[in-house]
Amino acid sequence: MNLIGHQQMSSREDKPNPAFAYEIPYVLQRDSGGSPFQDVLIIGAGSGNDVSRALKWDVHHVDAVEIDPAILRLGARDHPDRPYADPRVTTHVGDGRNFLRATQGQYDLIIYALVDSLVLHSSYSDIRLESYLFTREAFSDVRRHLKPHGLFLMYNYFRQGWIVARLAQEVQETFGQPPLVFTLPYRASVESDRDGGFTLVAGGANTPWAAAFAAHTEYWLPGNESPGPHTPNGFDQRPAPAEREEWIRLGPATVAEIPDLHSATDDWPFLYVRHRTIPNLGLRGIATMGGISLLLLYVGMRRARLQHEPWRLDGRMFFLGAGFMLLEAEAVVRLALLFGSTWMVNTVVFAAVLVMILAANLYTLKVRPVRFAPYYAGLILSLAANILLPLNYFLAMDRLLQATASCLLIFTPIFFAGVVFATAFRRSVAPDQDFGANVGGAILGGLSEYASTLLGFQYLTLLAVVFYLLSAWFGRRAPATGSSPATV
Repeated sequence: MNLIGHQQMSSREDKPNPAFAYEIPYVLQRDSGGSPFQDVLIIGAGSGNDVSRALKWDVHHVDAVEIDPAILRLGARDHPDRPYADPRVTTHVGDGRNFLRATQGQYDLIIYALVDSLVLHSSYSDIRLESYLFTREAFSDVRRHLKPHGLFLMYNYFRQGWIVARLAQEVQETFGQPPLVFTLPYRASVESDRDGGFTLVAGGANTPWAAAFAAHTEYWLPGNESPGPHTPNGFDQRPAPAEREEWIRLGPATVAEIPDLHSATDDWPFLYVRHRTIPNLGLRGIATMGGISLLLLYVGMRRARLQHEPWRLDGRMFFLGAGFMLLEAEAVVRLALLFGSTWMVNTVVFAAVLVMILAANLYTLKVRPVRFAPYYAGLILSLAANILLPLNYFLAMDRLLQATASCLLIFTPIFFAGVVFATAFRRSVAPDQDFGANVGGAILGGLSEYASTLLGFQYLTLLAVVFYLLSAWFGRRAPATGSSPATV
């Protein structure tokens, strides 16, 4: 995936078992005296390792959710255990958040199985494809689908301890009790600035596990064989000191408390951003692009002055460009909550933008608006609807209805802004300068998107409202006549 090694199919019969961690929830459930898991949901099922281990422990049914159909096909074809051919397994190709909202299932165990895209969702933001799975709202969706004694488990190679701390904090806020955190290899604590390594976070009804570890000082499993239903109880194993390197120790780790650590939410889904701030990379991008833009503006103004040409910056067109680019960049990220995959998000966003721009131009050509006020009013009201109606409301809808309704909500402001732009451009007495002002504003809007890691997306929409209000205010002084054609 993206030229990065990401998945390896391994048989449950391999010894030593390279996928040992996949069996931990089942062996700990057994050794702590819990009832065997019957119904299991695996989000990020991939090529099938987690599904194979669940079947090994004789679960009754597995719902396997995977967003990438190619990975699912490879697993069905090439996994040595053929887990996807088992009649106890139902596969679902789609986004995990959508599935959590749509399903009526109740589960003994829900697993986030190495959910990690390894790359950023887009150059517009600091989120990854999986970021919306690790918000408080997502964990609340998980909780609704757990049976009264159900467990929620997520594991991954978390690269910093503070990421583990954030996840542990969200789990505690959602389930009302602290999670159990395990690391491989075993560590007694997870420090905030240390590599988290392979970490498992267990939330939900984990009291039997906690009680078992409180009653026993150590838990050991042999490292040279695959644990299974007939493996001796790990709480009863005591390897000799000289042999411990060949064994695997498990035990809860304490997680360092980090002051002012914000939980990730659907409005601020930045799991991998430590604090509410604009990262240094974003600040350098703002400085670089802003500096180049100001230099080009200076060159243009100086050239106009030397040629004795009139020059002005149309405030209406400038802030129309700022608002438009901010909304477009924000839409690419916000729609990831619904569609998850980059190609789908980009397809929906750019298609909807083009449709709205085309509709705005056709409307302007046919109606030839006289007053701007009604369209600015529609623009502000539609932005207010975006602020008041959370996008996760559309989760679990039929995919066609979901795409249609969410795009109408997000892109209706672009229609009204397009009518204002086309009407103003048709009347422009200096179309070249006004178009340049619009492009300059678009640069400001694009750079403003970096503020999402500081403010969250709801406040970015408020910033777009400010841009459009400034556009309306500056438009009061714009020239009223002109002969240029209406285009965008």
